[in-house]
Amino acid sequence: MTTPDREPVARAVRGLALALTCAAAAACGATTPKWSADWNDPYAEFDDAERASFTAARGLIDGGRPTAAREELRALAAADPENFEVACWLQDVESTLLEDGVDVFGSETPRRTPARDDDATPADVLQRAYTERATQEPTVVSFVLAARAETDVPAALNLLENALELDPNCPWAHYGMSHVLLEDRTRIDRWGLAKDSLARALELDPGNLRARRLEAWMMAEQGTRNTAERLLRRWIGQAEGDPRVARSAVVDALLDLSLLMLLRGENRRAERVLEDLEGESTGRARRWMLLTVARQEGGDILGALDATLRAQGAAGGAVLPVVQEALLNELFLDRPEVADARWKEVAGLVDDTTSIRDLVQGLRAKVRMERKAKEREGTPDA
Repeated sequence: MTTPDREPVARAVRGLALALTCAAAAACGATTPKWSADWNDPYAEFDDAERASFTAARGLIDGGRPTAAREELRALAAADPENFEVACWLQDVESTLLEDGVDVFGSETPRRTPARDDDATPADVLQRAYTERATQEPTVVSFVLAARAETDVPAALNLLENALELDPNCPWAHYGMSHVLLEDRTRIDRWGLAKDSLARALELDPGNLRARRLEAWMMAEQGTRNTAERLLRRWIGQAEGDPRVARSAVVDALLDLSLLMLLRGENRRAERVLEDLEGESTGRARRWMLLTVARQEGGDILGALDATLRAQGAAGGAVLPVVQEALLNELFLDRPEVADARWKEVAGLVDDTTSIRDLVQGLRAKVRMERKAKEREGTPDA
């Protein structure tokens, strides 16, 4: 989450980062709030005709037709320029087209551009276009969209502050502010400030699916795993099949949910969730790696080895022979010293955060530590 929901500045803080940090969540109590994702949200209201047009545009995106989708979304945005949901999807489609080398801002008709006048990246082009638009048309929507395309934290904060000056009750501006604050590492109180901004966004718009997803992530970072799981389940139930949410985002959430189950010792339930995602293009390597842990912890040694080899194939890594040797020594030959040496070799060969080292060895270690801590403390949610 590719995830179309490109969040301001903090859009990289998602997916695997959420899954791994769930294991380190601290204990505190909370209840799952009641909410529903209707189509009457502030700054994102759809009548029946608009909803049908938006759903059609989303179908074009999923069908690999971004240019046609852009035209549909542009028509919707022209009819309702204050609809953030439409505006965000339009911005994401423009980003996709820019990545494909299409000049979406230089003319009314998108065209291929053979070269740029400078070394600007597609992200630079998007940022410049939306910043210029916010300067020429200073509205709440233009400021938030400019912040969403911004890569500089202070600049994004300034844009969101401008939006909130125009409308202090805009939930999308508060939601964007919570994202940017999480990325502002100069502030020692960034988590508290981000939590306050998110709480205000949810107070104004309880059914905002993007804000609710961030809520689950933050709870996993600072709250209990049980509460984080309840929030994820609620979000998945509301988001699945909703055209406002990309399928890839739902798959990422299901992968996060499977990890929470693993940490609680529910290997079989986690395995079922992961097996149900067979065929999904999103997170294939991560799914196989999580399956490795689920099967290994459940005693299915051959299944774990098969999942690990499939994970390496999905990830396209070059360390497969070493990984295979490490697993054979660990799982079949009972030679932990040799296996450890091979895993260290793997660690020296890869530095990607989704490597076998991180998701098989690291994740398995987290699972074991979490379960032992739970046994020692005798608590259901350490």
